This record gives sequence, C-alpha cells and structure tokens, in this order.
Amino acid sequence: MLKFSIIATIILVIMQFITIDIAPQTTAKNEIVAPKEVMTILKKSCYDCHSNESVLPWYGKVAPMSWAVGNHINDGRKVLNFSTFYTLPKAKQKEMFERIEESIVIRMPLPSYTWIHRDAILTPQEKKLLQKWSKEEFRKL
Repeated sequence: MLKFSIIATIILVIMQFITIDIAPQTTAKNEIVAPKEVMTILKKSCYDCHSNESVLPWYGKVAPMSWAVGNHINDGRKVLNFSTFYTLPKAKQKEMFERIEESIVIRMPLPSYTWIHRDAILTPQEKKLLQKWSKEEFRKL
C-alpha cells in the first residue's frame, strides 16, 4: 500500500507539469459592446468560457481538472469569444446573435459549469433580457 501511495503521489506531481494553454490570443480591443445590464450578465455567466477574461477557480489550476477546464475554455472560445467578437465578419456576428438567443433557452450556461458556479445561473428575467438584446442586435446587422 505504501508503494502504491508513493507512485500515485509521484504521478500526481508529474501531472502538474503538463499544462493546457488558455492564454488570450488577442487583447479585448474588439470586445462586444452591450448595455451595462447585459454586460453584467455576460460577465457573470458567460465570460469564463467565452472571452479572454477567464478566471480559473482553484481546481482549474490542478491537474487533471486543469486539463478539462482548459479544454472547456478553449472550446468555448472557438464557438464564441466576446473579447474578439468584432473581428468576425458581419454574417458570422449575425449568426452568433441568433445562436446566443437559442443557446440561452437550450443549454447555456452549461449545467456542468453552474453545478459549481451557482451565481452563473440565469434567472428567467436575465434570459429574457439577453434574448431581447440578441434579437435587437441580430436585426441591426
């Protein structure tokens, strides 16, 4: 049993040196612009996975959880990154506004995220506000 514990500890220590890069690829110069109340909701419930302003929780810095969190953030940024939103072509921006509206109803924020981050759960009023905003932005483009 002692041998197993030593080997497991060595493996866990070695795992800490294998990291996933989640550093922002650009600055927030092209960050999405929205009314203050919308930005408050986006930053509370969306920005950890969909911006270059991700805030890692303590477990997001410890392997193997850091690998899962890092992959989740990188995947979220690939789908939609609010920090670089205006670098997208207008057609893609329009598509994103449409997807925002749908995603709020269907799956966002993800239950795996809100399970720990209870404050990120959207209230019905917040969902309505985000949907209204995304519809308005969709029409503008």
